[in-house]
Amino acid sequence: MADLGLRDAAWLGGVVGSMVAVMATFIGIFVSGLDSPDVIGSLRSGIVAGLAGAVIITTFAYYRMREATRSGRDVAAIREQELTRVRAILSPIEDRAPKSSPELAWTVEKQVRRDRGVLVVDMHGLDAPSAAALTERLLERRADLGRLKLVTGRGEALHAGSADPGIRPAVLQRLKVDAQKAEWQVIQKSSSVTLRPMGRAPTTKEWFGRFIVFVVPMTGAMALAFRDLAGPGMEEQGMMFGGASGLLMTALLSSYRDRSA
Repeated sequence: MADLGLRDAAWLGGVVGSMVAVMATFIGIFVSGLDSPDVIGSLRSGIVAGLAGAVIITTFAYYRMREATRSGRDVAAIREQELTRVRAILSPIEDRAPKSSPELAWTVEKQVRRDRGVLVVDMHGLDAPSAAALTERLLERRADLGRLKLVTGRGEALHAGSADPGIRPAVLQRLKVDAQKAEWQVIQKSSSVTLRPMGRAPTTKEWFGRFIVFVVPMTGAMALAFRDLAGPGMEEQGMMFGGASGLLMTALLSSYRDRSA
């Protein structure tokens, strides 16, 4: 993230804006009628909508990149520290894991890792009691943890390498009791459970700072886009609706939560 900047945000905005422009152009052609389509008018509407989308996405993406890099933190070092911390927190579970051959024993070095930027705790090798103890340990140390992915298995023995069928029910039962209190959102998938922080709401100062940054490009782009989309004779109403929509979107974007912890 530290190497990303305005060019990356502009590329992202350009890609999204191009997609919006193409979709808006085709919608305009279909709306004007396929027998006698207004290609020029539809193309103009598509370009305006695409530019509006590009401005909105570029502004938001660049602001988020600036927020992430403003402190000059070493992201790689922080991620390594997070991995080390989670392994240290879960190291007592090694003593509670089922005793088996050294190759199959559950250890934090093998089962706690980072995959595609997300911290993963693989529960293969545990049984239901040790999995419940691991979940309890995570809940106890919630203040030191962020987003986690727990690989629980599907809850049924499909083959020899399947996780203990009791792991998933034990984990979900424990999370059902205290996950909300710990401010974790539980996202269930077929063989895993993701614990996503509910996030920290912005302070009033942060909210106003974001609003000031977003309001001009967001409201201006939306007003111009809806003015053009409204068509002849409805430009003023289109601008008013676009401006109001821009203010609403700005307020919503300014309220996004920090989910890094």
